[in-house]
Amino acid sequence: MQDVSIELHIANRKYPLKVTAEEADSVKKAAELINEKLKSLEQRYGVKDMQDLFAMSALQITTQLVKLEAGHESNSEDLEKQIETMSQQIDAVLSQ
Repeated sequence: MQDVSIELHIANRKYPLKVTAEEADSVKKAAELINEKLKSLEQRYGVKDMQDLFAMSALQITTQLVKLEAGHESNSEDLEKQIETMSQQIDAVLSQ
């Protein structure tokens, strides 16, 4: 995989990074989302301290991640149950 150099701007600071070419768009999009979250929180709560904004942003983003992971686990469990049920049905038909 080819590494590319990119420069991100997060909260008015520059961050030069090397990432794979495949990751570049995702990393840029993540930086945009962080900036949007910071701006939204600043406007919503009137908070100016960047560390507070980052902490609030991290909490919201991590909460969303936890919810997504819980939903993924639930979907996996449902899928496993469906596969087990189908397997049992197939076994029943084959044993007749």
